[in-house]
Amino acid sequence: MKEISVTDRLTFLAESFDIFECGLDNTGGSSADNKVLEMTEAGYTPQLVSTTNGKVMAIISTKVNEKNRILKHISICSEVFTDMIVSDPTENKIYLQWMLTVFSRFLRFGEKTNILSAIRFVEEDLPQASSYLVLFEENKRKKKFKELCLSTYSLKQIIDPTNINQFKSLSQLFDAVDPFIEKEPSAVERTMQKFVDSGQALIPVKDRKFTLFIPKTTEANVVFDNFANWCTAKKGNGMFNSYTTRNKKPNGENSDIYIIVDNKFFTGESEEIYQIHFETNQIKNKSNSSNVNIYENILSESESLSIYFYETLMKMAKEFKQGIDQNKYLDSLIKFGFSESLFEMFPIDTPSIKIMKREIPKLPDMNRFKNIDQLIITDAKLVELHPSVCNLNTLNILVLTNNNIKTLPVEIGQLKNLTFLNVTGNQIKDFPSEIKYLDKSNGGSLYRLAVKEEQIGAENYQKLKRLLPETIIS
Repeated sequence: MKEISVTDRLTFLAESFDIFECGLDNTGGSSADNKVLEMTEAGYTPQLVSTTNGKVMAIISTKVNEKNRILKHISICSEVFTDMIVSDPTENKIYLQWMLTVFSRFLRFGEKTNILSAIRFVEEDLPQASSYLVLFEENKRKKKFKELCLSTYSLKQIIDPTNINQFKSLSQLFDAVDPFIEKEPSAVERTMQKFVDSGQALIPVKDRKFTLFIPKTTEANVVFDNFANWCTAKKGNGMFNSYTTRNKKPNGENSDIYIIVDNKFFTGESEEIYQIHFETNQIKNKSNSSNVNIYENILSESESLSIYFYETLMKMAKEFKQGIDQNKYLDSLIKFGFSESLFEMFPIDTPSIKIMKREIPKLPDMNRFKNIDQLIITDAKLVELHPSVCNLNTLNILVLTNNNIKTLPVEIGQLKNLTFLNVTGNQIKDFPSEIKYLDKSNGGSLYRLAVKEEQIGAENYQKLKRLLPETIIS
């Protein structure tokens, strides 16, 4: 069979992935506009996808066909295509189709997280793809390569590790070639300290298990170049400065990148290193994967790190001025196991607390809120109420919909001013008999209790009817 030439391969791929010119056309207009017009005339609704600096990198076009099915067409900018050609280290560009497929797959799913992944693939992954592909090409036929891939948890779905098309992301490819990257972890600790001594980095926490390293320059951050698949750790690509200068802390200072190192890493006994950037809500392991439970993996094992991150995040959360719902530092506090910090953001004399779609397994002590008349917590995975809620004498409305509450505290009957209680969306199997004191027949003020019989069971529902004779239950 005649081997396909590089020119023919590039032509074929350009047609297959609908590569379009994205500069200026002969009339001075945008070639992207021409592609948008073309797709519109074909009955599609085009959506431009741009990099963080505003350059168009692709177009996602959708339409509904006669069978009421959604069709999606991906068009890729020629500049992205060229960058991928450059990133393919092989003479015949045998990995170009794989890169195009990975990029297109992100775009085809279309959700916000996948669009961000597509942008990062172009801006952050492509500059380092070449070195990983070189290692892959050099080692893929080795018996050791296959054995290591098949024994790596993150690659468990890959049946044939010699086939590049079975790798769904650059992160997976990094996991495969990582054992073949030359490393000397024992030198890293000394290098980190040199950067601290020269004022280019900080080590604010070092305990018996972990070291927290905060690089302040690109040179300090690339200490981990051979150990992690972070774009910020790669030499010469400018991503460290992009992350730290483009994204500011609430006080206007450049943001920080936090690198947590398991101390056994320095002796080669562990490969655990993590990078955190709060402003872009990223927590990455060495493979650049976001599949990290920072609380279970680290904070539960290190009180000093736990205290440091609580104080650091709480300071930034209080300095953030764009409202609680948009406060990314609060999101990180909750993710780090500090759900009670959310309530510290409300003033002590607040009349109302409304929290929706934030993960709060349990409430903290609520006694500090003396004037609250509304407490609304929905879709928060709340498991239990702190009994102190029942000391809120001014509470008039209590809404706890769509949580994981199984029971109410026996002190619930103390809420004499409560007029509305909504616990729909919870599997409460046992209501305390003390709830009867909320009914007007027992000196309470409850007008309506919102529950669903199918959620709490018929027996419970009838029990509430008996205990609350003057309350509307529905």
